[in-house]
Amino acid sequence: MPKKVVLIDGDEFVFKGCAAVEEEVKWDDQNHVLYANSNKAWKNVTEMIERIFDRFETQDHVICFSTDPRTNFRYSVDPTYKNHRTESRKPLCYKTIRDRVLETYTCQSFHDLEADDVMGVLATRKSKAQHIIVSQDKDMKTIPGTVWTGKDLLQISEQEADYWHMFQTLVGDTSDGYKGCPGIGKVKAEKLLTEKPGWATVVEQYKAKDLTEEDALTQARLARILRWSDWDPETKTPILWTPST
Repeated sequence: MPKKVVLIDGDEFVFKGCAAVEEEVKWDDQNHVLYANSNKAWKNVTEMIERIFDRFETQDHVICFSTDPRTNFRYSVDPTYKNHRTESRKPLCYKTIRDRVLETYTCQSFHDLEADDVMGVLATRKSKAQHIIVSQDKDMKTIPGTVWTGKDLLQISEQEADYWHMFQTLVGDTSDGYKGCPGIGKVKAEKLLTEKPGWATVVEQYKAKDLTEEDALTQARLARILRWSDWDPETKTPILWTPST
């Protein structure tokens, strides 16, 4: 029986744990104050982590974090990536709790990568251990392996992961700020890729909208959650995705 190692989305866990303890106080009709108790936030986060340990009967873990969002490698692919999030804020206590998690648990981040990418790289490198990604992000279906969504335990083959990568390239992701192919929604993308899976179908749809294969490639690189094959461990830099010929 291989050792189980849970790869936990630290961004997600800390955000949720801190957001849950924010409370508003109304001093009068004009003045409102938002506050949070860091001890309560810490309790939330540690309890979520312990539930994962109990669920998979292991203490072996890596909690994965994004680095500075301003240096995300995807900005080199498209400078407008996630521009809509520039005004969004982290919940109160976020930095305090994140720093405490870093001091307490085994954590990992890679320069210029998001937590999703860190989990994808670690989950797909050769190892005798069984790595289990713990994240509610639907993008993790583009990673071959085991994913726990908090509700479902998914076993994703490489073929399925490649399908979901092409799917995301077509439909885009407004929450991550990349648009995909104009006029292609989830239903149409599923129909197209079921009938004819693969990169050629994606390119056909972009060209049908008077766009180029280069436009499609930009969206595919934004949609791509990194795997071990997309990572250069010596230079510690991403290898931008290129369709196989």
